[in-house]
Amino acid sequence: MSPFNIFVAVLIALGLCLGMPRKAEAFEAERAAFSISFDGFTSNLSIISTTIMPGKTLDVFTRANALADAGVIKRSDKGWTWHAPDQPGLNVLTFTQGADQIIVNVFVLTPWRNGKQDNLNGYRIGKYSASPLRGLSTYAAPDGFIEVTPALLKTRISPHFTLEQFLCKQQPGHTPTYVLVKAATLIKLERLLEATNKHGWKSETFTVMSGFRTPFYNQSIGNKTTSSRHLYGGAADIFIDADGDGRMDDLNGDGRINKKDAEALAALAEAVSRSDTANWPHGGLAVYPENSAHGPFVHIDARGYQARWGF
Repeated sequence: MSPFNIFVAVLIALGLCLGMPRKAEAFEAERAAFSISFDGFTSNLSIISTTIMPGKTLDVFTRANALADAGVIKRSDKGWTWHAPDQPGLNVLTFTQGADQIIVNVFVLTPWRNGKQDNLNGYRIGKYSASPLRGLSTYAAPDGFIEVTPALLKTRISPHFTLEQFLCKQQPGHTPTYVLVKAATLIKLERLLEATNKHGWKSETFTVMSGFRTPFYNQSIGNKTTSSRHLYGGAADIFIDADGDGRMDDLNGDGRINKKDAEALAALAEAVSRSDTANWPHGGLAVYPENSAHGPFVHIDARGYQARWGF
């Protein structure tokens, strides 16, 4: 074989010849063989994220060993207690058991006072309701927000989702921006993503059409509700876009992109909610049809009680 033919054979083997795409890697669930529990949730995802106010403590229940890149971590009766530093920012806790590990990204929040501050460093927040919906603590006005600098945008907050995917759409280009994302929401999204890939709808992540929204932005787009789970980082409007065209894929195979495709995804989510309650915190599930501005999508949230609409 000539040197040229050898060269071409190597290129083909690498999937690079004549623009040939590389073979997509198989989807991996990325779960550890052990679990950790914190803030009332249990998970074995290899990466999970949560938030804490400066100087506060986080209890993590697990038999695994632990290491913190900042703050102070000590053993407790059932696991570990981590004391957060006073400085807002990203801190990484690593739990290991044998060859397995779970990374917990803990974002120390930038403090904020509802009703007394309208913005953080020029980034508009607005005002939350002073009376939590149904008296639930999950609807209490937040005490702070994750400060997002360009260096943090690509941070994986769970195995298949990044911080950037959940940013509010207001004030593009503003640095820093601020966001909230709840661990319960990530747990649900990861479980549904695993189910979609097993079902044959191959995708490395969901497109998050809308994640966090500030009260300011929510009002600016005409939403009158003051209790949307988006305001608390507890919801995501999603669709599958494996072909990268910016719209929901044809999930039901009828050759059209419409509400029926969102209904197919919601039906799978409903099935997961019944079969795997451990990885499906109680919350809302909804279907929205296509319109002139966007394609069909599914709403997922972890409000703490069941809610269904749109299908």
